[in-house]
Amino acid sequence: MLKKLVFVVSLIFFFGAVSIAQEKPKQEKMEKAEKTEKEEMHIKQEVIDYKETESEGPWNKLCPVMGNKVDPEVPTVEYEGKAYGFCCPGCDDKFRNNPEKYSKNLSEDGTKFVGKKSRH
Repeated sequence: MLKKLVFVVSLIFFFGAVSIAQEKPKQEKMEKAEKTEKEEMHIKQEVIDYKETESEGPWNKLCPVMGNKVDPEVPTVEYEGKAYGFCCPGCDDKFRNNPEKYSKNLSEDGTKFVGKKSRH
């Protein structure tokens, strides 16, 4: 009788441990999938914020990086609903890396450079 009781308790313990071990990876997989989904949404939002555009042209007259006149041949970068133009290739990349900093360099109408000029 004691052997049967020990055997039954052992079986219960074994199957309990197996079921707990299986639940954890499922939960981790679900958490990882949710995290991956959030990261993908964040990346999509960044693409929307920084997408290059060939629309109506830039709203600004001066480059937000260097303060020079905007060259219409240089691709624009959309940030916070505005297409920013730049004076030369390279400024667009600098802007993409720190748009908050460079967007503050322009007056509200984009005709005056109010920040500190940057050098390439």
